[in-house]
Amino acid sequence: QIRYEDEDEDEGPQPDPTLEQGLPIPVRLQGSFPPELASTPLEDIDPFYHNQMTFVVVSKGKDIFRFSATNALWILDPFNPIRRVAIYILVHPLFSLFIITTILVNCILMIMPTTPTVESTEVIFTGIYTFESAVKVMARGFILQPFTYLRDAWNWLDFVVIALAYVTMGIDLGNLAALRTFRVLRALKTVAIVPGLKTIVGAVIESVKNLRDVIILTMFSLSVFALMGLQIYMGVLTQKCIKRFPMDGSWGNLTDENWEMFNQNKSNWYFDEEKGEIPLCGNSSGAGQCKPGYMCLQGYGDNPNYGYTSFDTFGWAFLSAFRLMTQDYWENLYQL
Repeated sequence: QIRYEDEDEDEGPQPDPTLEQGLPIPVRLQGSFPPELASTPLEDIDPFYHNQMTFVVVSKGKDIFRFSATNALWILDPFNPIRRVAIYILVHPLFSLFIITTILVNCILMIMPTTPTVESTEVIFTGIYTFESAVKVMARGFILQPFTYLRDAWNWLDFVVIALAYVTMGIDLGNLAALRTFRVLRALKTVAIVPGLKTIVGAVIESVKNLRDVIILTMFSLSVFALMGLQIYMGVLTQKCIKRFPMDGSWGNLTDENWEMFNQNKSNWYFDEEKGEIPLCGNSSGAGQCKPGYMCLQGYGDNPNYGYTSFDTFGWAFLSAFRLMTQDYWENLYQL
């Protein structure tokens, strides 16, 4: 049999995209699930999973939840009362509403000034998030089988946030208290709970994946321009107009040490009163010229914009090139 290189390979049976976890039951099947079957473990409705030890639960909102039919935590089989209760809680619409409300209240408190009262609520929120994770683990299992808790990448965020919460609560972090800023990641938990948001974020991620070649080309192009800027403008943005070294002996004899001390003294730098800044200068044509009594020297003081605008290293040169590409206040950088 003749086969061509561009001929598609037979990938075998694939899951039905209309029966994926988190999606609502298709209209063609809604009549097969009366209300009394809601929140009840059922045989998987996707033929692809019939031999893969899975089962489904249809919520009251007609959403599909898929679980592993193996024992959760090695002891909770699908018909274990504890696991049945956990599944019932997990798929109930009020549970999702409760978690979303908790996240919103938590976000509101995080933007408020930190007080002992606000800080004390952290224990309550951590307890609620721990309860949510415990319900998911008992209903799904932890990690070993498909459709378990940590097999869902969105639950990695939950796990990390909860772990950091207990670390910050139980250990005096001192200077590492910046870890508390990771609390803001809790707002992202809403993406995993709201099916619509999860679909949108998933579509955005897939779009970014499809743009990887464009991103690589853009990064390469910016790297080329950054290297050009590094070679041409390294140190140029530290050039300043500095008074000529006095020969009257007020700064001693003209030695390397006295020369350096004189040039490092900011009182000897030219300051533009009108613009309220120390202007840049250059020794090339078209560059800013110094007034009589001053000379343009390089390597003194910081770069413009508190040192963030420079071509002294590849990283800063790349950032400046990116700034020009995105036209983020590019005219200021252009006029420097």
